[in-house]
Amino acid sequence: MRVRNKLDRYTPVIMLLPAVIGIVMVSVFPSLDAVRMSLFDIQLLKAESPFIGMRNYVTALTDPEFLKVILNTIFFCIVSLFLGSVLAMKIATQLIKDYPGKAFFRSIFLSPWVTPPLVTATVWRILLSENFGPVNTVLLKLGIIDQPISFLGSSTQYLGFLSIPMLVIIVINVWSIFPFMMVMFIAGLQTVPKELYEAAQMDGANKRQQFFRITLPYIMPVIQTSILLEGIWQFNNFNISYLVAKGGPLNLTKLLAVEVYNQAFANFKYGYASGVSVIMVLIVLIPSIFYIRDSLRKEQE
Repeated sequence: MRVRNKLDRYTPVIMLLPAVIGIVMVSVFPSLDAVRMSLFDIQLLKAESPFIGMRNYVTALTDPEFLKVILNTIFFCIVSLFLGSVLAMKIATQLIKDYPGKAFFRSIFLSPWVTPPLVTATVWRILLSENFGPVNTVLLKLGIIDQPISFLGSSTQYLGFLSIPMLVIIVINVWSIFPFMMVMFIAGLQTVPKELYEAAQMDGANKRQQFFRITLPYIMPVIQTSILLEGIWQFNNFNISYLVAKGGPLNLTKLLAVEVYNQAFANFKYGYASGVSVIMVLIVLIPSIFYIRDSLRKEQE
């Protein structure tokens, strides 16, 4: 009987053990090793790897080009999240309505999310090609432009940091990420009691007032969780920047994940690349800490 009680007590631990071991080996250990490597001057072409302390961090944070990459990443992440959230909410509010073919349209809007990144990048590069892309062709025939636009090659900057290639990869990224938030928002919208809307209609509230005073507050936890998860993923985004524009031209679309890749696998500076990775983690921790603190405070209330 004692043996059976002990087995019942430790069965959950035994069941979770393989997953915990996998997470430690695949995620925790490499992360800790990256912190260790960031304190050394590790390069493929150097026989020795001396301890240099915080020099990799100082080098990165005092490099104007690296600071520009950080700003690129933050701008890319914030604008993508804002536009993606607005688009996802707009579509979600339409897809929860009852009409013929609702399931078909839901599956169509999910297609960007399940499309492989390489396919996405290849198709968009063809569409936006300066010489034979259909986007330029249509704009020329409509008379909107008088010469082809170099969507991925223009180096002209606006306001000191904006560029056409950056705006292009943001548009492509929004197209890729909005389905995830759309699914989350649909799930949240379906939990809102219809009685609240009926009561609001009786009080004379219009559709806009119902949305901002009932819908948004009710599904705000879903929105916050979705934006946090998507924000972490987009801050670590590599595919769109590298596969579409390779971080160019002139590093105008280079993001932190691309910088890590270039330093590690092009320049073979593994210590410096590890330092950049740690900086990325520290930046991502900032909104995560605020979110966790806010969640714990709400639970205690």
